[in-house]
Amino acid sequence: MAILDRLPAAERPQWLPKLARGNYRYLLDAGERGDYPDSWRARDAARSLQEALSAQYPVSIVAIPGPRQHIQAHITLHDGAPLTLDLWPKLPAIARWLPVVLIAQFVLLLACAWYAVRQVLLPISRFTHAVNALEPASDTAGTMAEQGPEEVRRAARAFNAMQARIHDHLQERARILAAISHDLQTPITRMKLRVEMADQPELRDKLLQDLDNMTRLVREGIAFARTSQPLEEARQRLNLDAFLDTIVCDYADVGRPVQFCPEETAGVVWIPPQALRRVMTNLIDNALKFGTTATVTLTRDAVGDITLHVLDEGPGIPEASLQEVLQPFYRLEDSRNRDTGGTGLGLAIAAQLVSQMDGALRLANRPQGGLDASVRLAAAGLYPDVSPGKTDN
Repeated sequence: MAILDRLPAAERPQWLPKLARGNYRYLLDAGERGDYPDSWRARDAARSLQEALSAQYPVSIVAIPGPRQHIQAHITLHDGAPLTLDLWPKLPAIARWLPVVLIAQFVLLLACAWYAVRQVLLPISRFTHAVNALEPASDTAGTMAEQGPEEVRRAARAFNAMQARIHDHLQERARILAAISHDLQTPITRMKLRVEMADQPELRDKLLQDLDNMTRLVREGIAFARTSQPLEEARQRLNLDAFLDTIVCDYADVGRPVQFCPEETAGVVWIPPQALRRVMTNLIDNALKFGTTATVTLTRDAVGDITLHVLDEGPGIPEASLQEVLQPFYRLEDSRNRDTGGTGLGLAIAAQLVSQMDGALRLANRPQGGLDASVRLAAAGLYPDVSPGKTDN
């Protein structure tokens, strides 16, 4: 400013580029019109200019509007010539460490958000797992851990109490059914003895047939009540292929058309043998009852689960009733064979036992006709320390 004031008026234009800087320049005119700066940054710059120049030169400072607001200081030199200082407030430089801090804050925010979401979803995940693992008929059924926030603990306590009530209800139902079935055996036996002394052979035969049916129903009821209890039989190490072949041979020895056609080898597994025998005999009897033959097959999937199939050539089951026939005492409205329709407990008993073995019983109609009763045994329930190809001697 002092340099321009001392220079002759003719030489001042030559010095303007030399005196210009990155955020300000000098103009040899009266500048633009405007109002006093209103932004805090412009006011600070105007105040500094006013303090530095007002003691030597008349000065007025205005703000020039635009996409980027700037200020001009209108000055009158000692020779009366106008001079304008055009000042663009310089933005503060971004420190090199600022992007790193922003990235770190963003990562920290993501971590906190992930942790918060995990803390919210973890109890829901545990609750879902507990519901999927719910097995009220088993004494070994796991309970949900009562930990976490108060609301989660209350939900866990309510779930455990519900599981206990369902377990007690099933146990009570099983005891009542077993007691009724057991108490009926004595009067049925007494009635048989009296009927056998009847003088009318035709009536005697009909009554004896009815009593035999009642006896079979009572026995099936007791068997079903037992399957509702936790499985008492211990798991044993056995060769599944040989075990199934033995069951099929027992039928073949009495002239029943049953064959074993395994697609793969299961080898040695860890399983309760008598429970599995009851399941297979119930399914084979059901296949022979409604079909001419029964075929037992064995398959293994990629994860090691084993599926046993009992195939028949009967009329099958309506699709809407495939799940209902697994319920106790359920018989199709138009039974596939009214004379040998059974008690409606065979499949229910098989389903209960398979569930006790950590498996699942599924029924499906075959495309070529007949029924496919499949027993899926999870790999986790098989004997883990024996390779599939190894067998017992």
